[in-house]
Amino acid sequence: MDEHQQNCFAALMTAKTVSAISNILLVGCQARNVLDQVFKPTGTKYDFSDGTILHGNIHDDKRIVDEIILGCEGNDSFSLNCHGNPIIVENILELLKKHGAVIINAEDIISYTARKKFGDNIIAVEAEIAAQKAETLEGAKIIQHQMKMGLVQAAQWWLKHIDVMEIDDIRSAAEQIIADSKIASYFISGVKIVLAGPPNSGKSTLFNYLCGKEKAIVTDIAGTTRDWLSARIRLKKITAEFFDTAGLDDILKGKNVIDAQSQKLSLEMAAKADLILYVADASNPLEPIPNLVNYFNTLIVVNKCDLGNNVSADGVKISAKTGTGVKELIDEIEYALGVTEYDWKKTVCFTDRQREIIRRISSAQNKEQVKRSIIALLQGLN
Repeated sequence: MDEHQQNCFAALMTAKTVSAISNILLVGCQARNVLDQVFKPTGTKYDFSDGTILHGNIHDDKRIVDEIILGCEGNDSFSLNCHGNPIIVENILELLKKHGAVIINAEDIISYTARKKFGDNIIAVEAEIAAQKAETLEGAKIIQHQMKMGLVQAAQWWLKHIDVMEIDDIRSAAEQIIADSKIASYFISGVKIVLAGPPNSGKSTLFNYLCGKEKAIVTDIAGTTRDWLSARIRLKKITAEFFDTAGLDDILKGKNVIDAQSQKLSLEMAAKADLILYVADASNPLEPIPNLVNYFNTLIVVNKCDLGNNVSADGVKISAKTGTGVKELIDEIEYALGVTEYDWKKTVCFTDRQREIIRRISSAQNKEQVKRSIIALLQGLN
């Protein structure tokens, strides 16, 4: 997108699906001129000053396309709130294009407006884009804190005092940022949690309970779940994508190729998860827990405590069938992920570019390498 050659941009800011309301953002020094060609306010009020809200119609010559609410966000920024029929939305976008607007995607228009707003503060520009996608309000707060404080402040302070700082102190601070950024990402992007364990331990029942509906088939037959299912669920502080996977069982594994592949996939998914819930069955003698708990972040869940004889076993006690203990399980999940008492004012990275640069700083061999990396971080370079 060449910002210098184009004078007006438009983008759909909401999903392309059917909805009650859709939002189109129109920006640029020619935005008002384009708007005058397609929008007519009702009544006699023609005040387009910053903060004004107008009711009116989008028209194509004499034909009314839609009735909208127009938000005036400045001399060159207008928010068009129209009906959420995709056909209407497409019609309005085509009309704006016809009168000179360049149609771009939402991320590009956010970047355009952020650059005009924040100038050379590239981290603030990145924050403006990233905050739109944050999974939680806490995640948005974490990102916004980096714009003037947080990451920007840390980088500027390093650059100013690099000559008198010990390189070990800078590397240590960078390592702490990387560690804090991992937990921050849970608020920003959510987490992946895999339900693993032996067949018939109640993984699918727990999965269905968490979903609030039956997504997974539940039977007493070992190996019912062969392929994985997933569902995105809001916990207390974060969102989590739960994966229901095939049961881990050596006997079942040897029966056929499909079961063997299903269990292989379960282990591969567990290795990539932010947290594994290893679901054991309290109604039967507890099987040895596999070595994966020693290598990955794992929470032992002892299910079927309403039936079981092994309720004294270590782990979070629940009954997925009745819901007993599930609330406590969610508390334990968030505690295990480190989000329970996380301070949103920590200095963190929130883009891959930032993370890579901070990693380079954490392993830099000399101050010149550190300085180059800090400048790259502030200037939007890699």
